[in-house]
Amino acid sequence: MKEPDPILQQHPILVGAHKCLEILFPDESSRPGIRTFREWQSRRYFPHFKIGRRTFFNPVEVHAALARRFRIQATPAP
Repeated sequence: MKEPDPILQQHPILVGAHKCLEILFPDESSRPGIRTFREWQSRRYFPHFKIGRRTFFNPVEVHAALARRFRIQATPAP
């Protein structure tokens, strides 16, 4: 995962699922599918906003939540 743009951290934006995936995973060949992203959403791996029938995401918050959940720390060599 690429670190989010510093401009986004200063001025949070809300985007749809497809745009959030594009921001978080700029390389299309390694980007998870929308179905996977929606599954993570349903398992509440990251925060999201429901406004009416639409769902919006703050890419900075999603990145932070995914990093907390999925990052594996390296162990020092003995």
